[in-house]
Amino acid sequence: MIPDSYFERFDTPKYRSRNPVQRELIRRFVTRLHALFLEAGPVESVLEVGVGEGFLSGYLSEKLPEKRFTGVDVREEDLARLRAKFPRITTHAANIYDVGQIPGRYDLVICAEVLEHVDDPDRALSALVSLKPQHLLLTVPHEPWFLLSNLMRGKNLSRLGNDPEHIQLFTSTRFRRLLERHLVLERTAKSYPWLLALGRPKA
Repeated sequence: MIPDSYFERFDTPKYRSRNPVQRELIRRFVTRLHALFLEAGPVESVLEVGVGEGFLSGYLSEKLPEKRFTGVDVREEDLARLRAKFPRITTHAANIYDVGQIPGRYDLVICAEVLEHVDDPDRALSALVSLKPQHLLLTVPHEPWFLLSNLMRGKNLSRLGNDPEHIQLFTSTRFRRLLERHLVLERTAKSYPWLLALGRPKA
């Protein structure tokens, strides 16, 4: 289980929140993601696109110190915080559409809580597939449950719970259809209020 002390290492509001329900949901989500990570089979090198401050990659890199982790994000200030906390993680500043320019080969590409922020999810997923990893592990908020969760805690009330930074709203059907255009799906999962999927690029 992720201890409270780990959450407190981060500046991002959703991790700094002391709401016990929110923290428990995040713990369950990370546990489910970790399980899918292990299902990907032998993995030596991992690239997380949209790594932010490194909450996921930092946790996994401490759990799995023998693996090589690289993080990509558009925000250099977040990458600086990541490097200060997790110096073993290599970082690159880039947006999701340009990840094909990132050097190296990766067994697993993780893209968690990013696709809802992009204007062209198909183009973004094509860019991830262009890296030719063995597997991709992707997550998005599950609508409408994510909206309802926000409403229940009084967040974004004027927008009926919708996060102003979420351009795309994914139901389980829409998420699956997007992924199946680019991947052979091996596993899908839910961890309220998120959707998770593990797949490999189509041949």
